[in-house]
Amino acid sequence: MLFTAFTPLYNSRNLIHRVWDSLQAQTFRDFEWVIVDDGSPDDCADLLAEYQAKADFPIRIHRKENGGKHTAWNMGVEMAHGELFVSCDHDDAFIPTTLERFKHWWETIPQSERGSYSGVNVLCTNPQTGKIVGMPFPKSPMVSNNLELEYVYKTIGEKWGVIRTDALRQHPFPRDPALRKSYLSESCVWFQLARKYKVLCVNEPLRFFYRDSPISVTTLQESGGVTGRLTSHLPARYYFKNWHLNTNLDYLCKSPKALAKTALDVWISGLSYKRSPWKVLKDGRPWAPWLVRLSALPPGVLAYLYVQARVRWRKAMLRRKEISSAS
Repeated sequence: MLFTAFTPLYNSRNLIHRVWDSLQAQTFRDFEWVIVDDGSPDDCADLLAEYQAKADFPIRIHRKENGGKHTAWNMGVEMAHGELFVSCDHDDAFIPTTLERFKHWWETIPQSERGSYSGVNVLCTNPQTGKIVGMPFPKSPMVSNNLELEYVYKTIGEKWGVIRTDALRQHPFPRDPALRKSYLSESCVWFQLARKYKVLCVNEPLRFFYRDSPISVTTLQESGGVTGRLTSHLPARYYFKNWHLNTNLDYLCKSPKALAKTALDVWISGLSYKRSPWKVLKDGRPWAPWLVRLSALPPGVLAYLYVQARVRWRKAMLRRKEISSAS
């Protein structure tokens, strides 16, 4: 089997039809659909059973206790039978020739070289305007990696792609129990892959990027503002920022603004997570990330105090609003 389309579910009943409709319409049919229900309270077992009864492609479903999207992702990778893995979030839609085009671009890579590639990156479009989301790749096709794309070419904006399943199995999300039920950035996997593999990048839009899901990461971050983004999912946020600074300093140094932001984020998330300044420093390994943390200590502590003041102010405003509504 060439493709595994994977969908993690959580409160997805009202939007999962987008993935179903997109898969039903695919012109290339050698695929399966793996669904991992991450303990969603809006039980959609009957809807999924209906899909299974209608489908002319395999659908396999696993329901698990809620642990966070990254745990569902690891489960989906373990379950996958396809050579290539396509992550289809519950609110995604994509064009009918998506799998056909992924197959085409993957096969443009010589067979003898495919082991050095993680997969293929493509573009997304806004379904309301039809415009490309973010920036296209500097040229198409081009060979790069996901760290280079972010910190050298600065190709901001949502991207999508297909990934070798065996590469994902070698580079899973961390299984630390402390991260359970916390949102861990998918960049944790993309950047792991970038340390080892190249990726083929193509300026071809295949996915529609919706922003109307009430539980999407983008929606939740925007509703909480900068303060909400900096203080939510603290175990996972600190894990990722700490790992990223320690592991990818060579790429962060190519973008001074990104380096400064990451160093401040390490202090804000670390102190908010109740780690002492000494522990935040001690987590810096080897010596270069440690020196970056040390130099960022004064502004990092000030940024942490500012964020905490904003949190207290927001709580006070909410309490005042509740009292006003009650009266």
